[in-house]
Amino acid sequence: MHFLSHFYAELPNENPLFVAALSIPDFATGFTRIYNSQLKHSSWPQNENLQQIHRGIVQHYAGDKWFHASPLFAEQVSAAVDCFLKENLNREKLRLSVIAHLAVELMIDRQIVLQNEEVCLKYYDCINAVDEKIIEQYFALHSLEVAGQSFFSKFQFFRQKRFLFLFNELENIVTGLSRIYASATKTEFTEEEKRKFVLALHNIDSRLRYSWQEILNNKL
Repeated sequence: MHFLSHFYAELPNENPLFVAALSIPDFATGFTRIYNSQLKHSSWPQNENLQQIHRGIVQHYAGDKWFHASPLFAEQVSAAVDCFLKENLNREKLRLSVIAHLAVELMIDRQIVLQNEEVCLKYYDCINAVDEKIIEQYFALHSLEVAGQSFFSKFQFFRQKRFLFLFNELENIVTGLSRIYASATKTEFTEEEKRKFVLALHNIDSRLRYSWQEILNNKL
C-alpha cells in the first residue's frame, strides 16, 4: 500500500502521530529488519503519544499484509501486466510484475486524489501537525537514532513537496515508477518505455476508477 491508501484504510483515525508513523517503515532505511528483530515483539510504550506512534507502525504492516493478500489486488496486478505487454514493453528486460505491483499501489492513491481530494488534504494536515520531537523520543526509546535520522530526512522533504498531489498527471506516476525501479535495479526507464507506460496506465486507470474502494474496503 502507498501512503494515502494507508491513511484512507485507517480512517477515521486522524491522530497526527499515528498518521505520521504509518510512513515510518517506508521512509526509515532498513526498518522492516528493525521491526522484525526488535519492535514486533517489544512491549508497548507506556506514554500515550508514544503508543500512537507504535500503533501506526504496527498498523502499517498489518495493512500491507491484508492488502497484498487480497485477491482483488492480485487481479489488478495481473491486469496491469497485461496492459504493459499490450504496449510491447519488454518482459525480458523489465520486471513487469514488480512494476505492475508498484503501479497499482500508486494508481490507487491517484484515484483517492482525483475522487476525494479532501482525504489528501486531511492527510497533509495530519502530518503537518505532528510534533517531531515526540517521534524523536520514540526512536530514542528504542536506541534507533540512526533510523530516526533516515526517516526525518525523507519525511520532511515528502511533506514539504506534497508529492501526492502530483498524481493528477499520469506522467508523474511513470516518473515515480522509474525512480523507484532505478533505486532497486540501477536501471531507469528509457523515454520510449516511459511513453509506453503512460499509455498502459490509461487502461489501468480505467479499471481502478471503479474498483479501488472495493480493494481498500475489503480487509481480510
